[in-house]
Amino acid sequence: MKSTIENQVLLETKELSFHYGKKIILDNVNFHVYPGEMVAIVGESGSGKSTLLYILGGFLKPQSGSYTFLGKKVYKTFLSHLGSFRRRHIGFLFQDFRLLPFLSVEQNIRFPVLFGGMELKRERLHALMESLGIFHRRKAFPSEISGGEMQRTGLGRALLSSPQLLLLDEPTGNLDEATEKEILSLLLKLKEQGISLVCVTHSSTIRKASDRVYRMKGHSLTEELPKAPRKKGAQQL
Repeated sequence: MKSTIENQVLLETKELSFHYGKKIILDNVNFHVYPGEMVAIVGESGSGKSTLLYILGGFLKPQSGSYTFLGKKVYKTFLSHLGSFRRRHIGFLFQDFRLLPFLSVEQNIRFPVLFGGMELKRERLHALMESLGIFHRRKAFPSEISGGEMQRTGLGRALLSSPQLLLLDEPTGNLDEATEKEILSLLLKLKEQGISLVCVTHSSTIRKASDRVYRMKGHSLTEELPKAPRKKGAQQL
């Protein structure tokens, strides 16, 4: 059922905290993302940016505070079904890509869908590889492709299940300037399609292209840029 409420928040955290033992990683993090916007999270290495991304992706449960996705409390409503929540709604691009070296490009992209027991639409798979410019490399293995092609393979894997939210951990890290621009162009096209993107990044290029920017400092987030106009609603869970 489609929402009749415009300007609905896609996700929101309130007073979110996370720690390892006595070491505080996140403290009272308040954060929100609207449907169809790109948000950048910047800050020093080790400041907790990736930890926040893992919480948003349903991989780490916070010790306190709340995380809601379209009004549903993720770590309450979906606690016993986090894998299903991720497969239905979240795409995640890891900083190190996490490609399996013994699988081809195509196999790496389709593996999570098949492993999760979801239907694989081959037309969708091939169209996605074409749009990412890696269809001609579909039979190559990770050791045989470039960093940019590995990045696109990771994106393909994250996008195959048509997520509403794409979480990216340093999506252009270690890429040359030309390849970074190509990846950014792909991300902006995804945004135009209505996908929300949250990018943990050190890239000034991605930062400038984002609708809003948050800085992680002192275990919490501060919004750096004025809020963009709210976007129209997305589907409810």
